[in-house]
Amino acid sequence: MSMPIEVTADAVHELLRTELVDLGIPEETISAETTIDTLEIDSLDVADLMVTVKREYGVDIRRAELAGVTIGELVDRVLAGASGR
Repeated sequence: MSMPIEVTADAVHELLRTELVDLGIPEETISAETTIDTLEIDSLDVADLMVTVKREYGVDIRRAELAGVTIGELVDRVLAGASGR
């Protein structure tokens, strides 16, 4: 498992942004206020995104926990989970 030395909000946001752009989401539509629900990605893409988060940061977040969650809130959850290990 690859592990960054220090988990920062910028690093997590950049990972999420990169993954979302790879899924075809226009970069200009991705911000801390964007909700996961409003992104035009299907549930398999969301699952892949969460697998990446788990692989990179060791944080397990289920799809059901993402309803209404913004990118910024997801970053906060990843940071909280990564710091709690």
